Amino acid sequence: MTSYKAGRVSEVNDASTMRRFVASAPDSNCVDGVFDACLRPIVYSRHHWLLFKGEYRVRAELRAVYESCRQRPPEEWDDDEADLILALFALDMSSVGLDELREHASSAAVRSTLLERHALYAGVLEPTEVPPDGLLDLARRLAEMRPLVERSHVPYSVIDGRAWYRTEGLIRRDDLDVSELAAPVSDVLDSLFDSPGDGLGASERLVATTRAAVAADGDSAVVVRAIMYAALLDPVLRADHVTLTCPVGDMLDKPAEMTTSAAFFTETQVRDGVDLGNYAERLGHESVDQMQRTIRARMLKLKRGAIRGLYGPGCMQGRFVEKHGGHMLFLNEDAHYRGHQSIGCHSGGRASFALRYRAGQEEQALTPMVGDFRVVRMSQDESDIFTVEELRHTIRYGEWIRTVVEETYRLGAVVRLDDPTLTRTAVPA
Repeated sequence: MTSYKAGRVSEVNDASTMRRFVASAPDSNCVDGVFDACLRPIVYSRHHWLLFKGEYRVRAELRAVYESCRQRPPEEWDDDEADLILALFALDMSSVGLDELREHASSAAVRSTLLERHALYAGVLEPTEVPPDGLLDLARRLAEMRPLVERSHVPYSVIDGRAWYRTEGLIRRDDLDVSELAAPVSDVLDSLFDSPGDGLGASERLVATTRAAVAADGDSAVVVRAIMYAALLDPVLRADHVTLTCPVGDMLDKPAEMTTSAAFFTETQVRDGVDLGNYAERLGHESVDQMQRTIRARMLKLKRGAIRGLYGPGCMQGRFVEKHGGHMLFLNEDAHYRGHQSIGCHSGGRASFALRYRAGQEEQALTPMVGDFRVVRMSQDESDIFTVEELRHTIRYGEWIRTVVEETYRLGAVVRLDDPTLTRTAVPA
């Protein structure tokens, strides 16, 4: 990849120029670089159906087309195959997911998606900016714009189970004030700890509370459970259940080995008064314990897989991708996917956060996907659908949890010493 000149990339806009681009590669390393780039969007994108050659295909089928092209010289690719390779290459260059395409797996669909994203970013940076004509120039420009936009805005993904594709939105960082705790968090901490937090900012109070918990219990579980419980009480979130997943903290020196269940704190709390009988048809049961076990199993599977992809050998090593990180707004999640139906998720939000820690004298950070706080509403009533405003509040909770977990790591402690007790309640009802 690095051997290709910018001018050469600018000339690639359709199937025929993509074939020539690959065929004229200076050496096999450059060809391998192109194909490694094309594989990444297939690997990291969510489940998705897209039209290719007139038929709906899933990722595995698109990967089979990709593998076939990799085994043959470009001269043998038909126009649809060459166009798919171009589409995948542009997605990787722009760091946009395959699951953001609407209907078609094609370079035209990629261009449409990238133009929408350019308009979103230009609205922040320079509304009059004209997008580049070339597809790969457009992809490269998006990659340049993203970190500039993130200086003032936080991106989030919108996942709509009925639409089958992802879109992106932006929240102003100024609208994510975490300096003062939400009233339910403050009240729950007051009920658990003797020393009131009067006069302390959110960070200072959470750090002091975490130190007290670690000194008393050897871990900070009581604090993160308290914040989760507060989220269930929060009138803004109106959550039916919340789930926190993050590394326990005993393997910070070897994050690549965090591939076992014991490496993660993963717990779900369910709001008092939720009648699962109302959702039994979707859940397949009426048991809170079973739902908690199902959520735990799903979260651990996601995190273990993400760790393997990020730290293990393969095309995703060391790369941050949207599937593994980022804030998300979930809508209609139970429309088709059995896994989401089994946890009662109709709408909700995810706050994703990196976690910093020290290794010797150096500060390190686990990637944004590794800290994960989810708020779920089970109701399908229009008045109960989760909104961007509530996602913003969820992100604030995620940041408060991050403060507790990072202070735990700084103290050389862990989030939980004991085995997870799925039905444990943070505070007395």
